Amino acid sequence: MKKILVIICLALIFSFLFISPFFIRVKVDCKSQYGICPFQILDKLNFFNGKSLFIAKSGMKKILKSDFLVSGYSIQFKIPNILHAEILVKKAVAAFRVNKSQSEILVDKEGIVLSTAQDSVLPVIDLEENLPGVGQNIGSANLFALNLAGGVYQMYQVRESSIREGSLLVELPGQIRVIFPLDGDRDALLGSLRLIYSKIQEDGNLAGYSQIDLRFKNPVLK
Repeated sequence: MKKILVIICLALIFSFLFISPFFIRVKVDCKSQYGICPFQILDKLNFFNGKSLFIAKSGMKKILKSDFLVSGYSIQFKIPNILHAEILVKKAVAAFRVNKSQSEILVDKEGIVLSTAQDSVLPVIDLEENLPGVGQNIGSANLFALNLAGGVYQMYQVRESSIREGSLLVELPGQIRVIFPLDGDRDALLGSLRLIYSKIQEDGNLAGYSQIDLRFKNPVLK
């Protein structure tokens, strides 16, 4: 008799666990590493408020897996009816300013346009051509410029640069203009700049030069 009762109890428990996702109506909760989720994502996830646990969990996975702003996520059900999403939002590493616009286009390390902003504290690159829209890739040349600008910012805290006629232009302290190509070995280019600029500073001869051109195999000083 006891065995029968145990079997019945286990059957009821497994039945409940199996069918409950189809009957529990959930309330969606979302958090990111910055606190609340971006409104673009939260707006999509809120669609599943009041939906069954089964439908909501499946739908939220599809959204978070495909959203370009999300680099990672986890979803957890919390008793009694909370479906909690924890997401990692992609971080902008640089900004572009097109045709001296007042707004900046924020881009992540992979070259994906994340959003626009009126201002930022990121390294900013001025350029004359338009960039793709949100969620699109800026292209290999612009991405290379972004990585160079980030390296210059780390070394010399120079925030602004520009792309002109297929080159990245940076003004260093001492009114030294640096010209970078938009392809090649980023680390080698930044290493050459550090070596040359340090040598000029050590010699106390900043006034004797106005330009470091790194577009050639042998850097050109003027």
